[in-house]
Order: sequence, then C-alpha cells, then structure tokens
Amino acid sequence: MVNELVYIIGMGLIGAAIGWITNVLAIRLLFRPYEPVKLPLFNWQLQGLIPKRQKDIATAIGDVVSCELITGQDVVKSLSREEVKDKVLERVQVLVQERIMNKLPFLLPQSLQETVAEYMGRVLTHEVAKVLENPENALSIEDIESIKGEIRSIVENKILEFEMKRLEEIARSLARAELKHIELLGGLLGFLIGVLQGLITIKIYL
Repeated sequence: MVNELVYIIGMGLIGAAIGWITNVLAIRLLFRPYEPVKLPLFNWQLQGLIPKRQKDIATAIGDVVSCELITGQDVVKSLSREEVKDKVLERVQVLVQERIMNKLPFLLPQSLQETVAEYMGRVLTHEVAKVLENPENALSIEDIESIKGEIRSIVENKILEFEMKRLEEIARSLARAELKHIELLGGLLGFLIGVLQGLITIKIYL
C-alpha cells in the first residue's frame, strides 16, 4: 500500500514538473527567439509568435486605435475645444513668426522684420482660428479619413519600431501575476494527470 502511494505521488510530481515546464516554455516561446533561427536537418525556422506576427499585430492595433479609440472625428472635436484651440493658435503664431523671421532678407531692419512677422502671424492665426471654430465644416470626409490613416500609421510604426526585448519586459511586468498563475496551473494540472495515470497503471497491473 505504501509503495503504491509513493508511486502515485511520484507520478503526480513528474506530471507537475512536466506541466510546469511546458507552460514556462510556452510563455517563453511567445517572444523568443526574437529573430528566426533555422533548425538544422529539419529545414524549419523557429521564431517567437509575437516577433513573427509583429507586422500583423501592429496593423491590427493600428486599426483598433484609429477606428475605435482615437478616430478622425475625435481629433476634429478635440480641435474645437477652447483649451486645445488656444494652445494650437498660440503655437501657430509662434511658428509663423519664427519662419517668417528666418525667411526675410537680413538686410531689412530688425524692427521691420519683427513688424512684418508679427502682422503675418496675426493674420494666419486669425484664419486658423476661423477653421477651428467649426472644424467639422472645414474638413472634408477625405480629410478626416486622412487623419484616421495618419493615426493608424503612427501606431503601426511605433509598434514596429519597438524593441522586442523591451516589449517582453513590459508584458511580463504588467502580467507577472497572471503568467505565474498560468505556470502554476500547468503544474497543478500535470500533477492531477500524473496521479490519474498512476492510479490507472496500478489498477491495470493489480
């Protein structure tokens, strides 16, 4: 009886080790290897699932962000908010004045350059302010789609530029507890399967 109990527990521990190691490897293989590794003899390439599908993941996330989270319409509405509009107009005026000052002939007196730059800055800022008063009417459907496409492109490029090692570190830091639970669950299920196999083996050979 004691030998049978030891055998069953031993089978359970072996199953637990196998289940735990399997889940640890499965989590690792989500990210690693970062670059394709060619396996000799088999002519296979081994690469982590996320690095291998990075382009598809970037495209999918870009679509979600641009269509569901930050749409072209959202950007247009944000531009009409007073605090956003004031910051945009302030920035426009500063940029216009700087650009004009840089383009004007240096032979012109400094005071005249500043006067021209300030005047042109006020004129262009006034025109931009009229657009921002009602951006929905100022921008066409094509313009809004273009904004959405730009958002999608920015998100995709950021994800594609992201270093995979850093992405793995972030994922592990955010989901450390959940990943640990997956590993432990693999060990628990492996233990139960091992115990069951031990019981079945004993029943067969008794």
